[in-house]
Parts: sequence; structure tokens; C-alpha cells
Amino acid sequence: MNDGTMIAPYLRVVPENRSALRFFTICARNFLPGAQILCDSVRRAHPGAVFTVYLCDRDMGYDAEALGMDIEPLEALGIPALERMIRTYNITELCTAIKPYCFLREFARGPEAGTEAGAAEQSPHVVYLDPDIELFSPLVEVAEALDAGASAVLTPHVLKPAERAEFADDHFLRYGIYNLGFIALRATEAVADVVRWWARRMVDQCIIDLPQGIFVDQKWMDLLPAFLDGVHVLRHPGYNVAYWNLHERRIHGPDTALQCNGQPLRFVHYSGIILEDVEQLSRHSGMFYVSNSFGYGPLVRRYRARLTAPENRRLRQLPYAFFWNGAGDSNAHTPGGGGAPAWRRPESFLFARQAFSLEQYLGYLSAEAREIESQRATEAALTPRGRREAFEFTCYCAVCGGRHPMVTSFMYSCATDGEGNPIPNWREHIACRSCGLPNRVRASVHLFLQEFDPAPDSRIYITEQKTALYTLLSGRFSRLTGSEYFGNRVPKGAMFDGVRNENFEALSFQSESFDYLLSFDVLEHVPHPERAFAEAFRVLEPGGSLIFSVPAHLDRYPSTIRAELEPDGQIVHHLPAEIHGNPVDEKGGALCFRYFGWDVMDMLREAGFRRPFLYHYWSREFGYFGPGQALFVAEKPR
Repeated sequence: MNDGTMIAPYLRVVPENRSALRFFTICARNFLPGAQILCDSVRRAHPGAVFTVYLCDRDMGYDAEALGMDIEPLEALGIPALERMIRTYNITELCTAIKPYCFLREFARGPEAGTEAGAAEQSPHVVYLDPDIELFSPLVEVAEALDAGASAVLTPHVLKPAERAEFADDHFLRYGIYNLGFIALRATEAVADVVRWWARRMVDQCIIDLPQGIFVDQKWMDLLPAFLDGVHVLRHPGYNVAYWNLHERRIHGPDTALQCNGQPLRFVHYSGIILEDVEQLSRHSGMFYVSNSFGYGPLVRRYRARLTAPENRRLRQLPYAFFWNGAGDSNAHTPGGGGAPAWRRPESFLFARQAFSLEQYLGYLSAEAREIESQRATEAALTPRGRREAFEFTCYCAVCGGRHPMVTSFMYSCATDGEGNPIPNWREHIACRSCGLPNRVRASVHLFLQEFDPAPDSRIYITEQKTALYTLLSGRFSRLTGSEYFGNRVPKGAMFDGVRNENFEALSFQSESFDYLLSFDVLEHVPHPERAFAEAFRVLEPGGSLIFSVPAHLDRYPSTIRAELEPDGQIVHHLPAEIHGNPVDEKGGALCFRYFGWDVMDMLREAGFRRPFLYHYWSREFGYFGPGQALFVAEKPR
């Protein structure tokens, strides 16, 4: 092996043809430009290799096709304690805590999913790389070590004693011997067992607590050589060149064949790069600058220029969906994320899962069956037995703020428990005594404010106006537009008693008029929802979002058609007429034409929206009860 060290005794001689390597990284949305640079460098060094980005953030607001990368959502990892981890960890801790779960998912994909031609029978070799890394040549020594029987490959922070360096060797007794910006594992059952142990530890102990000797996932890997046979420590100066080892590394040679200390340069780790400072190499180092970094500085300068290119500006400005500074409100390793809006603080955070398909949602129902059973038990415990009067319990209302009594009754109840007691229609009840908004409306507003963080002057259209919700939102957003539907009694776009008339199937607004279009339980009353979606697409600004709730059967694909409007104006009923409340026609109400299924996603895509999805949620804290609670989201491409 050409790494300047003796061949380890556990490694056997391997043929010239090496097995393929699979690669993955982890990042938030704002670092997708860095992940793209890494991906491009991997594909140059390892043509045909599979590269996956695991997104430690909300899966929205970017165009995966334009980025040219396979991007997997956080929910794909099936982490049982995900909500607790999100609420507790800062961005550094959470991004590192999910690493073992990513390895397990890569292992489960099987060898055929990630091998180049001729290597399909080999066990897949999986390599993790931090998103602030760039490859300069193939990782030959890694592939050779894994093919020769190594169970894992690690790179130490330093290769020589460093008593007088800026980062002396005792520094790594606190932070970890090995840098976990890189780790390669061979997919064997013995390795998977240790990775499962690592994953269990990461649920609560992926923290930055140097006095206790813990530094995120990294310090735990000091134990790896004790737990596994065949852990290969790769002492090659061309690997993991970074601020912490610049005192012992020298990069030299032409751009097409860069070397480090006379060995091929494999990859550089731009850890702690400061985009706003063109001279300092890393926020973690006060010694090395572009001018004194022995060939490292020019690479940093070029990397910084690519990250800050105009085409990356929007992605870099995407807000982190969770808690930059965590529940402890600190992140010494990655500072600068303070001042997050109150909607992103743990105490008001609603944990909502994303689902992009019926299969993904059904997978959640199967995997979380025990949790769902516990939710139904909580609801049953709060429901009075043997009586039908309205009842109350206290929850936190995230819309008006504070803990308030929530009123629930058995009106609209359409189900009973095993003993024949009615089950409340939770979706339409649990109304806050302070603001008056029920379960589904409070949750929809909560998620809109939390996930989209709309500015006070955002251009928002909401398909209601004579409601408490419109009144509440009009006090927060200066450019809010609302409407009701009066039919042909009033011209389209005209006012009637101070209320605007709009037909969702043929809106009067000019194209690209709004940043957000909100519609809460209106589309089920629209005879042709596909026309409404086309109109929503038209009036939204590129990058704008349609956010809506509807009655839906989330466990099935086709919508349930209750009634249809014929071309001659006649209504054909396929099921008994279901009439809902209507603020502009209290006597006649509004006919429900359908309960939506997952085919609504096809309608949205046909209208032009990109990657529509839904949030599904349940919360005792906020009083969001009942199965199948969902908010749909569709973004217009930029």
C-alpha cells in the first residue's frame, strides 16, 4: 500500500481491480453548494461512484435536479428518537448525530445499488465525507485497505507529536484522535453491530462537552479499534489536510497533480472556513492565513470563490429549519446562528414529518405503530365517558401565545370506541378559548409561521375573509389579501359589503402577484380542483408556495368523489350530500365535492408545482389531535 507506512498484518494482498466506493455527506440546505463541490470532486476522482446527500434540514426550497445530486430527506433514516434529537441538539450536534443512521441506510441498500461494473459481488464500501471537503485524486489507499480486509479506515488529526503546534497533541485527547470528517466502513455484520451501538449513543450523547471528554460523534470513534478487528489507521499526509495539521503538511506541485509532503494530495478539509474573510483560513485558527499556509491558502481562496458565486447566494441564505444553537442556546463550534425567530425555538416548535408519497406515509404508519397507539390512548384518556357535553383541557396555543383552555364537543362525531362511546371529531374541535381557532387551523398557521418564517410585508393571499383567522393574520401581515366566493352575484374581483369576491377556478389577480397562497379547507368545495391549482400556480411568484389543508384520506391514493358538477350546471351526487359551514351563506352552507387522496399530488405536479409534499403531525402540547392531520405544500419552481 502506497501510504508511507508498513502494511498492516490483517490486510491481505488484493488484485489490481479494486471494489467501488459509495460516498455520502450530511448537510443543512444552506451548505448544499458545498456538497455540490464535494460531489463534483468525487465524480472526477471516482467516475460512476454513487454519491448521496443526507439533508439534516427540511426537504424543501431547492431544486435537486438542478443540483445534480441524490438528496435524501431526514425522515428516510427512520430515527425513532428524531423529535427529541431535533429539540435538543444544535446544528453541529444534529448533523453529526445522524451519521451512523446514514451508514446503516447505506448498508441496507445492498451492493448492487452502489457498485461500478464488475464489482457487484463485493460488499459495498461506504465512505463518509464532510460537506466542506474537496477531493483532488482517487482514494486509492482506502479502497485497497477495505478490499484487503480492513473493517474501517480512519485518519488521525496529526501524524507526528505536536507539542509546540497551534493545536498541540493534547488538544486531540479532548476532541478525538481521529477526524470524523472522513470515515470509511466495510459493510459486514460485525461493523453494523458497532454502528448500531454508535447510533444508540448519538440519541443523547452527541454533544459538545469538552470538560466531560465528549465531542459530538467524533470522540466516540476513539473506541473503534477496541471494538473491531481490522481498523486501519491511514497515516497518509495527503488525506484530511486542514488547519489542525498545517504545521506538518506542505501542498505543492501543479494543479493537475497536487502533492502533500511528496505523496498524492487526496483531499482537503476546509473546516471552519469564513466566507466573509478572504485572508483567514478558518474560524478555529488564529495562526494560519492564505499567505502562510504552505499551498493550502490558494485552494481555500478558490473554494471560497465557488461557494460565494452569485448562483449559490439563495441557497446559502436558506434558514436552518431547526435550532442552530440547540436547547442549550449555544454552539461554540459553529457560531453565528443566534437571533433565530421565536417560531424556531424549542418551546414553540411543532415536530412535523414530511411525506412525499403514499408509500412513505404508509411506511411511517407501520414503523410508528406503537407511537400512534399511544396517541390514541392519550386522546381516549382526555375524553369523558358516558356523556356528550362539551369538555375542556389545557394546551399551549402557538397562534395567540400561552396556555389556554381548549374546548371540544362531540358535534360531527362519526366514530365510536370499542365500548360504543363517541370519539370527537378532533380535527374540527379543540378550539382555543383565547383566539377561537380550532385544531386544524391553529396547526396550519403554526406550521406556516414556523416553516416559512414569512416577512411582515410578504404578499399573501388567503381564500377567506369573513373569519377570525383573516382578522388575526391581517394584524400581522400588511399586504394580506382575502376573499370569499359569492358566485355570480358579484363580479369577479369586486367587493360586496367590504369583502372581495373570487372564484378559485378563475382568479382575477395578475400573474406572479403573491409569495404565499393559503387555503384552509376550501378546495373540497371547488368542483374542479385541478383548475384551482393551475390558478394558484399562475398567481404565485416563482419560488412562491401554495399551502393548504383539505379533508383527506391519507391511507389511499384515489380521492373519494362525493359529488360532481356537470357541464350543464347539474350536480350529480355519488354519496349523500355533505354540507359544511359557509361564512357568506350560513343557511345553505357549502357542498363538499370530495375527500382528497394522494392523487392530489399528481394534480399539483400537472399544474407545474415541484415536489409537492405534506406535513403530518400530532401534539399533546399544542392540542393537535386525531389521526391523519396534514398540511399540504407545493412550491412553484424559480
